[in-house]
Amino acid sequence: MSLPRKSPLVHTRSAHNPAPIWQSEAVRAGAFIFTSAKLATDWVSAIAPEAQADQQFPHFGCPSERQTEYILRSLAQTLEQAGSTLDRVIKAHVFLLDSAQFPGFDRVWKRYFPNPPTRTTVGADGLLIPGALLEISLIAVASDSGITPQPAKSDAPRPLTKKVEAIRAGDFVFTSGQLAHDAVAGVPPEAAGAGHQVDLAKQTTYTLNNMVRSLAAAGAEPTDVVKAQALLLNTREQEQFLPAWHDAALGTPSLAVTGIGSLLVTGTIIEIDLTAYTGTDLRLPVQRGPHGPEAVGCGELVFSAGIYPGFDTGELPAECVVHEAYPYYSSAISLQTEWVLQRLDAALREVGSDLAHIAKAQVFLTDLSDFALFDAVWRKHFQTPPARSVVKASPLPVEGARIAIEVIALTA
Repeated sequence: MSLPRKSPLVHTRSAHNPAPIWQSEAVRAGAFIFTSAKLATDWVSAIAPEAQADQQFPHFGCPSERQTEYILRSLAQTLEQAGSTLDRVIKAHVFLLDSAQFPGFDRVWKRYFPNPPTRTTVGADGLLIPGALLEISLIAVASDSGITPQPAKSDAPRPLTKKVEAIRAGDFVFTSGQLAHDAVAGVPPEAAGAGHQVDLAKQTTYTLNNMVRSLAAAGAEPTDVVKAQALLLNTREQEQFLPAWHDAALGTPSLAVTGIGSLLVTGTIIEIDLTAYTGTDLRLPVQRGPHGPEAVGCGELVFSAGIYPGFDTGELPAECVVHEAYPYYSSAISLQTEWVLQRLDAALREVGSDLAHIAKAQVFLTDLSDFALFDAVWRKHFQTPPARSVVKASPLPVEGARIAIEVIALTA
């Protein structure tokens, strides 16, 4: 196994009102900086006073605008402290509590990003802070990395909002999340079933065909894809998605299939985003699951699949079930978090990393009331916390599964 030159993780954790949960505000891994998801909270009030609507002037600025403004100002400060800037952001993940809040968010976004990054924007089933309307996390290129982000434009349907299809950053290409729409009339006939019925397989194929064009514009081949997110309105329908996914022959990526609350285009039921690697240091595990590798190493980074209990067998593992004779000695979320983290550690080690080298984690909980017990297990595994995002997901593909985690790690 050929490993690149080692570089340490660098964590950013502010001494001024840091989050009272176990996460860093940002982590640098090689040339890239990953932020935790930011909500419009100062960790004193639920929603920071300056992010709240002014009751004296209720028609001057909508709530989503004020929260977006607060979040982006805070993220700009975090990136500056970590060694980058907003104009070097290459990827954003945005979770909206209600997709109806999108116009207010987007008006502020356009002001902050005249040259926009790639972006995936979906509706979450819930956020951790009462009153929060959205959360945002970013991936940026470090200012001293020597990498100049290069936006790409293909002949695929144009995004309707301020984002680009794909950005190349060194050997990596990050895409925006894409849906099965033509940017004119919504879902086109070729992405619909008979009688214009919703068809997950056809939406998947249509979306991936467009994404291949976006990758090509950024200098990447379909076989260069190393990571994929499939965001479904109903994960129990993943068996309709998987055949179309495998037919696309997108290399050997780690795959995360996650349930979300809503999408921005009426009639669409899946959003997909991809990460590609065009370098020569590709590391794949010997064993691969039914949906692909559990982790892929490429250069200084490692990308995991979405790991949830039973993701490989379709059934909840026995180790994740609370013993009926001892219902108060453990909890389902504690057992499941432990199982997922052990499985992630094993997958990362196969391709040259481990839990201690995680830079960013995306955590999906089916019940946000599980958060405190999840966080207690999390703390035991991370002496120095990675950046992290936590949102409520719709039900996972396996009955009884309560948590899914996907990570980006630094090669050890």
